[in-house]
Amino acid sequence: MSSTAVISEETTSKTVAVFSRPDDMPHFEDAFNRLGRLTLAIKPGGPNEALAWCTENCSPAILAVDISQAAHPAKKLAELGAVVGPGSRLIALGDKQDVDLYRKLLQAGVFDYLVTPFQLGQLSDVLARVDEDLWLGQPHPGSVRAGQTVAVIGATGGVGASTIVTALGQQFADTHKIPTILIDYDRRRSNLALMLGMEANGGLAGILAAPEIDLRLIQRALLKQEDSNNGTQRLYLLAQRPGEETPVNPDLLLNLGVALCDLYSMSVWDIPSHRPSGSDELLANADIRVIITDYTVQNARATRMLLQDFGDESHGQRLYLVANAARHRDKPSIPRPQFEDFLGWNIDLELPNTGNALDHSLLEGRLDFSKARPFKESLTRLACNILGNPTAPACPLGFIERLRKSIRRR
Repeated sequence: MSSTAVISEETTSKTVAVFSRPDDMPHFEDAFNRLGRLTLAIKPGGPNEALAWCTENCSPAILAVDISQAAHPAKKLAELGAVVGPGSRLIALGDKQDVDLYRKLLQAGVFDYLVTPFQLGQLSDVLARVDEDLWLGQPHPGSVRAGQTVAVIGATGGVGASTIVTALGQQFADTHKIPTILIDYDRRRSNLALMLGMEANGGLAGILAAPEIDLRLIQRALLKQEDSNNGTQRLYLLAQRPGEETPVNPDLLLNLGVALCDLYSMSVWDIPSHRPSGSDELLANADIRVIITDYTVQNARATRMLLQDFGDESHGQRLYLVANAARHRDKPSIPRPQFEDFLGWNIDLELPNTGNALDHSLLEGRLDFSKARPFKESLTRLACNILGNPTAPACPLGFIERLRKSIRRR
């Protein structure tokens, strides 16, 4: 069976934003006018100024940033890349030819490096390659920037997995300004739209019923939520109305995951505990797995099964085991040490019981985690751990690379 996605592309004008040295700004203005390119901004500055602007505005398709004054340009551009998302192409601007720097920038996910002052033909060539998405000089395919996949699953039903997916999405998008998409794969209940204060559509069902992945279909199917602080859209939802689960082609589902990695910095999947068709493949290939459990005998047994199936972190994938006091408040039926001893695995994070605070907030619209501050603070720590990547090896396999290896094994 062929597992190569055929992805249709939209032919839209690619917007540009430039942050350069003041002396270079007139040169850029003239060049982009002559090339007929739409510029959202041409401003003085470097990575810090670009980051501040991008947190308040929609990400441009092309972002050119001067790094001549940056002490650690590769690190700064990697941080900027997380905010603008994989769909935005970064072009570094500098004042000297440096092969070692060029290699570091490529490994950080920068599309190209342009030395200023430049010739019009050089800029035109770079922009033409952006249009065709032709990456030059990449050491390996994994160097091309791609988003991360987070798969969240409850050991059993009712432990609050969907609530945690919603909270993580808002943390990534609103707090960290990272383009994020949530995918509601709980196709029986499908309650992420309710938690986000939206009306669910049949977007996911339509995509999974198509013979191949089409980016235009994905864009039309998305629900969008604005950042409550400045109105910028960074949180998206791929939802489905509650209903019967239909058969799913696992290859198509994985190709959907690849396509979302190309569009968003973070893809967070809400996977139900009964593990419907395709969910095991998602869990096996996800960059980060989050298992939600509770201190009960039933959850202990179900959690141990999940750890046996998906607890391997040897390929750079990370797993977080989160205990959510969903049913027993402050009196768990199994003490934590005994629970951990049974699993042979330590709990990474405990979430406090919120009572009815979050349920009551739904009556006013979307989930309001400010109504349960201890819970929100705990989820903030989980989100920071996921983004910080403190223990991953130097060159872990990403979602796309693991998928390629899986396909070759077949």
